[in-house]
Amino acid sequence: MLRRRFLKQIAAAAAVSTATAYGTKIHAAQRRPLRVGVVGGGIVGASMAYHLSQAGAQVTLFEKAQAGSGATQNSFAWLNAFVDDPQYRALRLQSLIAYHDLDVRLKLGIVWGGYTHWASTVAEVKSLRESAAQMSATPFPVRSIDAAELIAMTPSLMPGPVAAAFFSRSDGHLNPVEATLRLLDAARQRGATVILQCEVQGLDRKHGALSGVRTNQGHFPLDRLIVAGGVDTPSILAMTGFDLKLRHAPGILAHSRPTSPITPIIFDAPGDLSFKQMADGSIVGTDSPEPPDTAVHQEIRARVMAFPDEGVRAMHGNRILSKIAAVLPTSRGVTLDRLTLGFRPMPLDELPVVGAIPGMPDVHVAVTHSGVTLAPILGRYVTQEVMTGSRTEALAPFRPERFVEQSLRSTVGAVNEPSAPERAAGAVNELSVRVVAGRTPPMPGR
Repeated sequence: MLRRRFLKQIAAAAAVSTATAYGTKIHAAQRRPLRVGVVGGGIVGASMAYHLSQAGAQVTLFEKAQAGSGATQNSFAWLNAFVDDPQYRALRLQSLIAYHDLDVRLKLGIVWGGYTHWASTVAEVKSLRESAAQMSATPFPVRSIDAAELIAMTPSLMPGPVAAAFFSRSDGHLNPVEATLRLLDAARQRGATVILQCEVQGLDRKHGALSGVRTNQGHFPLDRLIVAGGVDTPSILAMTGFDLKLRHAPGILAHSRPTSPITPIIFDAPGDLSFKQMADGSIVGTDSPEPPDTAVHQEIRARVMAFPDEGVRAMHGNRILSKIAAVLPTSRGVTLDRLTLGFRPMPLDELPVVGAIPGMPDVHVAVTHSGVTLAPILGRYVTQEVMTGSRTEALAPFRPERFVEQSLRSTVGAVNEPSAPERAAGAVNELSVRVVAGRTPPMPGR
């Protein structure tokens, strides 16, 4: 009952906000559609282009390489709401609902197979229960399962000792590149222009307002700009004078060649092992949130770059597939197709950065680690804000000005040299902006 009511509320709110808010702006701009540029051809940028074109904007998307060639193609692409922050969790839940709608309309090929997490030792159970608790107050709580049920759900699974386990039915996964291409095709059908191999090199302003962008393929007049460029977002925003820092967060994924169908479920196993089977039959997984801290990986852990050694690449890929085969024996013998190295666009506090740049209402940003999960809802809400000039309440915790506020607090603190009680109060305030240091980054693409 609670779940049905939640779904109806989300659907009704989305329908009203889309029809009313978009319609008002389109009517006001009948003489000329709003010209909106989108920087970035990953899944977030593609969702922006789709929703904007659907709302009647004249959309031009600029992608410096190929569509879906950045963080999107290197994503684990697990659609989920597992996060500590309740407001962030609510946003992700809204996006999962939006994905069901998009899946019907655009045939995205989402596999709604659910997600299973199990622990093999008592020491691992605490972390598992903390993850399960994140969903307890939502319409989609997880269900505890024992070893027998875990195996019954995937008969070919050999999990070993099972100290605790749960199943989450609301989770899904997809091919992120194919989803990106479908969104872009749908945007083109509504009049959007997608320009590949096109790098934005500068912004032009006239009378204090955005007038266009300069690119390696010429100048394009614009009324609004949305920067959804993944790890390139800070360099684009620097053109506006806004300083956004991202954490360097590399991650690797092994991709096998396709094999026969085994399971639609996403698995988190002991030892940081995560894996799934794609709709095309390929096994995708990883055994570490980031490359190991060894000499051969020092450059990768320091900067964005290509994998330097094919031998090391094959070693990682085969190791990961071997670990997966140890718990999923029916995948034994599958051969490595490729190992991807991705760089997650990770804000310093691990929360999305979404909204108009402070002091520049005609330039918006949308950058987040969980771009695959959040793409539909960010496309919907940012479109609403761009087309109407409004501020959506659901995005309030994720505005870019939180970093300006943090910087101002730091500056004032350095000048005034606060007392010990003031420093204690400041420490509490710092928690409110959730700047996290030294926390293990989430898995790729989550």
